[in-house]
Amino acid sequence: MHFPWCEKKCPYCDFNSHTGEHDDRRYAEAILRELAVRGPAYQGRAPGLRSIFFGGGTPSLWAPAEVGRVIAALRDTFGLLPDAELTLEANPGTVHEGHFEAYALAGINRFSLGVQSFRDEELLALGRIHDADAAERGIKLAQGTGARVSFDLIYGLHGQSTADVIYSVERALSLRTDHLSAYTLTIEPDTLLGRRTKLGLYTPMDDDQQAELISLVAERLGGAGLVRYEVSNFARPGHESRHNLLYWHGGAYLGLGAGAHSYLPASDLSSAERREAVKLPADYLVAAEAGEFPSRFTERLDRRGLLKDRLMVALRTRFGLDPLALDQELNAGGVLARSLEEVAGAFLRQGWLARQGSHLVPTDLGFLYNDAIARRMMQVADEVA
Repeated sequence: MHFPWCEKKCPYCDFNSHTGEHDDRRYAEAILRELAVRGPAYQGRAPGLRSIFFGGGTPSLWAPAEVGRVIAALRDTFGLLPDAELTLEANPGTVHEGHFEAYALAGINRFSLGVQSFRDEELLALGRIHDADAAERGIKLAQGTGARVSFDLIYGLHGQSTADVIYSVERALSLRTDHLSAYTLTIEPDTLLGRRTKLGLYTPMDDDQQAELISLVAERLGGAGLVRYEVSNFARPGHESRHNLLYWHGGAYLGLGAGAHSYLPASDLSSAERREAVKLPADYLVAAEAGEFPSRFTERLDRRGLLKDRLMVALRTRFGLDPLALDQELNAGGVLARSLEEVAGAFLRQGWLARQGSHLVPTDLGFLYNDAIARRMMQVADEVA
């Protein structure tokens, strides 16, 4: 579920988020209309939903009662597995104690908070509407509901020192979280920060310095028991984000709302469809109320495209890739497995990949070169296909 409104647009953000007035109930009604039209294509694929994720934008601006209505409709349409994960992203500057409790009563059992830093000067530079103390209060309030709680950090800002990064990491660990996302700042061209960079008004951190910080953060979090299970995600065993794992394992997902993305692979993996809804909330609402749900784009993947997608995402995680299992899943007759094993040999010798049983998994060094590994693997897959 994509909720596209924010109180303020952060200068580094390239997500589909918009400021301005919004009608919580009207948006929920549009979501329910879209669910009625698009949900049937996903019915019968599993005994129930394994996860629901309210992302944004800032879903913690959406009235808890409307969130509850949407959850109830999803439960009625698909069913929910007993241990389903229901996540809501929250901005610490937009929620208070009563809100967290109301979301939990509506069915939310996991909160993901956009903290980004525990240094006020960095939060100001990132355009956030909260300070460090508000972030800590928000985390503790969310934890008080009994829900699982994750939060994000961003590092690699211009002028940021190693001590600054370690301070935020240590303060994060003091809050006893079981899941933490730690991202380096990415400069996207169509953002305020991207435009400032192009004009020479902002200088990104040097790549080598960022790489040193990535290794330092991974080492510190790993030493505290948070296992790096994806390029930028760390969790205690059993506390990984089930929703994100679905993306990385190539599962089907239905996206509802303005700018939401969906992915539907055929049961025999012969093809897949990827789509994105119209992005502007006003356009989405008008279309939904007319009973129409146009796509901003729709892409049909053949077996080759589906394979390349699987390779790209599998090598982002510590679960890695099982070449033989993938070969059998795609009925490739052993050719794919042999080709992938052959190209993996160089990465194994370089220390970028390691072998765990039948799986090829990225090492800490390999996580730094993840894109290069994935590109080479996809090139091989393209040749085989």
